[in-house]
Amino acid sequence: MLIDWDRINSLIDSDSEEDKAWLKDMIDTLLKNMEERIVNIQIYTKDSDHVKLKSELHQVKGVASNFGLMDLYELVIKSESLIHENQFDEAFQLSNSILDIWNLTKAEIIKH
Repeated sequence: MLIDWDRINSLIDSDSEEDKAWLKDMIDTLLKNMEERIVNIQIYTKDSDHVKLKSELHQVKGVASNFGLMDLYELVIKSESLIHENQFDEAFQLSNSILDIWNLTKAEIIKH
């Protein structure tokens, strides 16, 4: 599993229909937001813009952490760290993997 479902389920009272609706809205927002961020990551990687890429990765790191998207979180941390260490080519290469991990994560979210 790419997602820590216990983390997501801890955000709500599972007996509350209102909480369930709120969580569904949050997940819908997550899916939409991440699609935009993934496009940005692809653009910044293609353009070799490490400044914008680092900023976008930082945003994704927070989202991934909050929602328990563990594999995505780990990948983003590694890529962000490479940028911090001025290893830009390695960071760009690793960032190319983010789309694949996101697609697997998104499939798990939709399936669940």
